[in-house]
Amino acid sequence: MPESPRPSDSGHTGGSPRPRCGEQCSCPRANGATNDLDTLLATPGFSGSLLGSDVAAVAQHLPLLDQVVGVTVAGPVLMNDVGTHESPVGIGGPIRCRPSRIALRINPARLGAALVTDPAAHVPPTLRLFDADGNTAHATYLTESSDRLAFEALSLNAGGFGADDHDSDEQVTVVGGAPEMTTVAESMPATDQIGQFDSILEDGGRQRLSSLPEMIGEGFGRVEARRVIAAVEHAALLGLPMTMTTAAPGCLQMRHDRLDGAREHRGSMVVASGSCRAMINFNLVTECWVTWSDGVWGRTGSIELYDRHGQCSLVATQTGSVSPETFEAWNQLMSDVAG
Repeated sequence: MPESPRPSDSGHTGGSPRPRCGEQCSCPRANGATNDLDTLLATPGFSGSLLGSDVAAVAQHLPLLDQVVGVTVAGPVLMNDVGTHESPVGIGGPIRCRPSRIALRINPARLGAALVTDPAAHVPPTLRLFDADGNTAHATYLTESSDRLAFEALSLNAGGFGADDHDSDEQVTVVGGAPEMTTVAESMPATDQIGQFDSILEDGGRQRLSSLPEMIGEGFGRVEARRVIAAVEHAALLGLPMTMTTAAPGCLQMRHDRLDGAREHRGSMVVASGSCRAMINFNLVTECWVTWSDGVWGRTGSIELYDRHGQCSLVATQTGSVSPETFEAWNQLMSDVAG
């Protein structure tokens, strides 16, 4: 059994969750490709329980697990954090990210199944959320401070997380809130931060990426990876707060805190922020963009990283009510990177 999810460049998107596959199925199992879920289930001695395909219902239980390690896998980016989950938010919901909390923003339409695993080979018990193609989107590892009873309750309720009826693509459940109606992707990038994150959550950011060149006149710009690396290292040197968002299919993991350090070697970078670590393989990043959207203090700069499939893997920006000095310093840095 794999010890932990690994970042890869094999991002698959789209398609119905595997429990609904039919004769015309084009998922990895049908076409002979492997995925994380199939690999785990085929591992000799594997012990665990499939919870079903209603991942939104499973995700509601994440805060009950108490102190855990949350890991999101997004192509060339892997982010892990230690803390307690916030109640996950769906499309249209508020932006939540704070220190000591693991904040997820999910799109159930792009998620496929959930799995709890028993401990094995130095790997603690885990709760894993998979995308529609069976690849890991987010994994939660239990620690000594986790609530084991809450985890066991998930296993006992394995039959209670059947797929909801999502016949309408327009309605997506907002976890912890009322349903929201999503809109068809616009021809231009969203102008506010919630729209920015949700455009990435809806289709991986492909539509957004295709429209970014049209915004060059508005200060948007494609930049070289070395400029992004230098900017993040400089921000860490200053101890600047930053919001890091790792974007897996159907799942964003968000963290806002002071940067403690950043180091790059031969295209591989590690960013440290409190208990959070983000590992970025710039060798697998094909496009880096500086973009702008409306935040709490107004027009706010972001760095967006895209892989060869046109999917966004990471967004670095400022969210929430940061100090005016932090906001000005960040925007100045984004302007410098954009040139």
